[in-house]
Amino acid sequence: MGYVAARSQYLKQTSQFVRGAIKSGHGILHEPDSGGCTLLKIRPAKHGDAKALTQLMHQSSAYEGNYASILDGYAITPAQLDAEIFYVAVLQDAIAGFYSLTLTDEPELDLMFVADHAQGTGIGGKLFQHMVAEAKRRGIPSIKIVSHPPSVGFYQRMGATIVGTKLPKMKVTWARPILNLAI
Repeated sequence: MGYVAARSQYLKQTSQFVRGAIKSGHGILHEPDSGGCTLLKIRPAKHGDAKALTQLMHQSSAYEGNYASILDGYAITPAQLDAEIFYVAVLQDAIAGFYSLTLTDEPELDLMFVADHAQGTGIGGKLFQHMVAEAKRRGIPSIKIVSHPPSVGFYQRMGATIVGTKLPKMKVTWARPILNLAI
């Protein structure tokens, strides 16, 4: 078995283990400083993560088909990691998700992705909670979210409310919900 196949099998088994533990009520997704065995760690992104984050983003099944055009030619760069607030979720030494928050006149959740194999494990919620805590720490009163249409329900469950619609433009040929999250 080659490296890629072995890594894929390992990640699938890890995902099944995590889902099983969550369903059985074991709280295995916790912050590193809470004691015990830590499977999930959220840390600042490093320059060396840029390629892995780009790959995770492009491999997302959420952006297949008609939605793929928004990512055409897009790559996360070390300069972007420096300019934005970027955090990654690491599950057993592999990046399983990330978010970026821009600090413009209107702070915005720019990117948020969870690897397909880690969907449904609670990592997205942990990343979102981390983003909220980071915004509070920085004194940010609210965050704008221009959502991928299939993700809007997640953001609403996290407390964001729909405030408008971003109309199709250029290579984005679909309308996107605009949400606001009060911090």
